[in-house]
Amino acid sequence: MKPDILLKAASLAVAAFIGIQALPSRAAAQEAFTSLKVGADPDYRPISFTDESGKLVGFDVDFATALGKHMGVPVDYQGMAWDGIIPALQAKKIDAITSIVVTDERKKVVDFSDPIMKQTIIGVVRADSKNTDLTAADLSKLKVGVMGNTSAATALSKIGGVEPASYNTVVDAYNDLLLGRIDVVAVESVNGSYIVATKYPDKLKVVAKPLTPDVKLNAVALRKGDAAGLAQVNKAIAEMKKDGTMEKIAMKWFGNTSVLP
Repeated sequence: MKPDILLKAASLAVAAFIGIQALPSRAAAQEAFTSLKVGADPDYRPISFTDESGKLVGFDVDFATALGKHMGVPVDYQGMAWDGIIPALQAKKIDAITSIVVTDERKKVVDFSDPIMKQTIIGVVRADSKNTDLTAADLSKLKVGVMGNTSAATALSKIGGVEPASYNTVVDAYNDLLLGRIDVVAVESVNGSYIVATKYPDKLKVVAKPLTPDVKLNAVALRKGDAAGLAQVNKAIAEMKKDGTMEKIAMKWFGNTSVLP
């Protein structure tokens, strides 16, 4: 081979190597977190809600704060519209959703940590209602309300003949229930049980049995491909389960540890 051809080939090889090095590395998206920006529904008691002083509080706020402490990173906790929370994660406006129900559909677009909570789908009715023993089979005969883009909404979509009224917030659903515009609110047990017990003990009640038999698991959602970040989160969760942090947070907000998986 002639010297000038060899030189040209060598130059091309060097250029190719430099070009490869310049390409954005997929691993860059998988680096461990140095800070954690968390998004949450700001009106979903007792998971995350705004107190009288305007501060976000709740089970998830305490969990996210403790998670950041165990990870050794600062946490920025933000309230936002629930129906846009996964798009916000994908658009890198936030780094994590620290309490969201794991579903097969969501697994297609986000990566989930190990589970941190378990719950069922229940019905909440007015205290004077005769529908205290209702089941999923009864829902088609009733006016049902549910918050959109929730596991409760997904559960209802799998029950034939049910056409629920969809609400932007669960608070709106409860308000319509209290006003008599709907007969029952389908909701996750952690919210429904808490709301009835703490806010409306004389006005609302939980039906006798869950509307569906399956148990829902909550976990931390991260962007697809954040492998190092996911390992970091799972390590912190394991430490929190071992050192009693999870039990302490559950006792504070639920009075027991039955919500822990």
